Amino acid sequence: MSHEFGLIAADTSRTRAYLAAMERRRLMPAWVLLLDADTPATMPGQAAAGTSDAVADAAWPEADFDPAAPLRPWLERLGLPCAVSGSRDINDPAVVALIAQSAPQVLVYSGYGGALLRGEVLATGKRFLHVHGGYLPEFKGSTTNYFSLLAEGAIGASAIFLTAEIDCGPVIRRRRFAPPALRTRIDHVYDSAARARVLIDTLEAWRRDGDWTFELPDNAGGDTYYIIHPVLKHLAILGGR
Repeated sequence: MSHEFGLIAADTSRTRAYLAAMERRRLMPAWVLLLDADTPATMPGQAAAGTSDAVADAAWPEADFDPAAPLRPWLERLGLPCAVSGSRDINDPAVVALIAQSAPQVLVYSGYGGALLRGEVLATGKRFLHVHGGYLPEFKGSTTNYFSLLAEGAIGASAIFLTAEIDCGPVIRRRRFAPPALRTRIDHVYDSAARARVLIDTLEAWRRDGDWTFELPDNAGGDTYYIIHPVLKHLAILGGR
């Protein structure tokens, strides 16, 4: 079994957290598909231009990344084979074709928030490894780490293989984390850092053990959440439960 993997990379904070963690652990993708288009629109998961929220936190080495660092020069410096899609839509036929033609059978998915993989993408036969920002199956959907802060006083991340249903794929690895000291940086730093830690642990275990092992093969039940109301988000940041 080949243990090479690829990376589907949107221009987001999460992608930068993944790249920084991969570089730090020398666990690099064999191929990168950059979901990019020459349009000025701000997409979900992108830090504002000029933002530099890298955090020096001994408890969170994965938080030491620049969420607005230019991606293309970074990929060029690493010497990674890279295709640029010309579209930000994972379901665009041209993007699907690039995925189908790629060599790796496992693709780490770091696309734009809110995008669901439709049948054409899933039919390529690739396995899409995604790290959900929340502890599954309890917290499915969007902005779940704020809801889990309110409910449990913790944040989470769960590695799954994507299916057609939202956040319902089999759970390979999951972890809860104590809330970071700087809760105001959850959106673009700590949520991504938690995902990066679980991703690296998942990939390293796969390479070490030679196959995938599932912590929760049947990821059923739980609640599905939607984008949190600003007042509730503020309470979560303040530490209210």
